[in-house]
Amino acid sequence: MIQLSPVLEERIVRAAKQKGIEPEKLVEKAVDKLLAEDGGPQVSEARRKLRELAKYKKPVVDFDAAVHQAKRRAGQLLEDNADWIEHVTSKGTKGR
Repeated sequence: MIQLSPVLEERIVRAAKQKGIEPEKLVEKAVDKLLAEDGGPQVSEARRKLRELAKYKKPVVDFDAAVHQAKRRAGQLLEDNADWIEHVTSKGTKGR
């Protein structure tokens, strides 16, 4: 399905009436002719760059799982370093 602006649609209807064919057939012929001349759909430079970057992209990570894993790791670090954290925080408050 192709969505056309009202102005373009009116032009296509008028041209189709002049040629004595259905507007859909006129659009189909025009698209076929355009694709045959161009050798197919063209890819923009931006799209080409995005595809190149996508080759090196990291795999998609489940965000919720990544957050859960980060929270677990942070909790484990807190547990592992609880003595040191207590020592540092108590040291800082004694001098005040």
